[in-house]
Amino acid sequence: MTPAESAAHSLARLFTQFVTPAHIRRFEVLIIRMAVLFFLSHLALIFLFNNVPALYRGHSFNYLKAIYTPFSFILVYEVFLLVIILPESMTEFIAKQFEIVTLITLRSFFHDIASVPMHAPIHASDPAVLSLGYDLVASLIMFTLTVLFHRLHSRHREGDSQADLRRFIDFKKAVSAILVVVLVVTSAYSVMAWASHAWLALVNRTEFPDPDTFFYLDFFNVMIYADVLLLIISFLYDSSFFTVVRNASFIISTVLLRISLSMERPANHVVALCAFTFSVTVMVILHLRQKRWGTTPKT
Repeated sequence: MTPAESAAHSLARLFTQFVTPAHIRRFEVLIIRMAVLFFLSHLALIFLFNNVPALYRGHSFNYLKAIYTPFSFILVYEVFLLVIILPESMTEFIAKQFEIVTLITLRSFFHDIASVPMHAPIHASDPAVLSLGYDLVASLIMFTLTVLFHRLHSRHREGDSQADLRRFIDFKKAVSAILVVVLVVTSAYSVMAWASHAWLALVNRTEFPDPDTFFYLDFFNVMIYADVLLLIISFLYDSSFFTVVRNASFIISTVLLRISLSMERPANHVVALCAFTFSVTVMVILHLRQKRWGTTPKT
């Protein structure tokens, strides 16, 4: 066993020790409790800002904006699942990314609907209404493509008991362990950065910052490099052309998803859907190949 494989094996054992169903369940319960607490707190803050002008004279807030908060906690949990699901399958890893981007798009609906004037005439050409339409249509298409991707993956699923894959699984667990640390660090930094900007917005009576710009961009950057690293390592265990193309398509999708997060509507939805469609198309082609020749990528 090489030094790299020995280090990966040690990290894999550490990952297996701490990432257990019991620990995952405890974290899930914690996230649910925090989502409820911060949802109620957000509603209370909106009430105070709307009724105590001395606190914030920027503009009044719609109570629907509070729905954005529990969705944010759900997304944190989904990102955690994304990290720990990596050792199971690269395909599952990409599928979870699709789920996260779909949830981000759905959450944008609740963010945007708070900007719609509920007590005034609403016009279809209103930018806020158009944003809602973009979010709904894009999230529906994303959900459909995600379901299709899961369906295609289930037809390609293979067991990981092959001897030549065990060391690769150790490498994936090691990468997951590192990503857990990165997730904790970036989360803490993002919360402090957002709180600092939010405090300045409160003091200066300006618009509150978008949390997405403080977390998801940085974390998707890290995931791109993690994907590339695993693609390189996978050459040691399966260097077939079709596996390389599949894994490369996953990296391309991750890059496109990262780009979409920093774009404005509707261009962001178009780029994200291109990422979804690209990976789904590759999976369809691989499914047709498997159906005809009975072969499928291993990892």
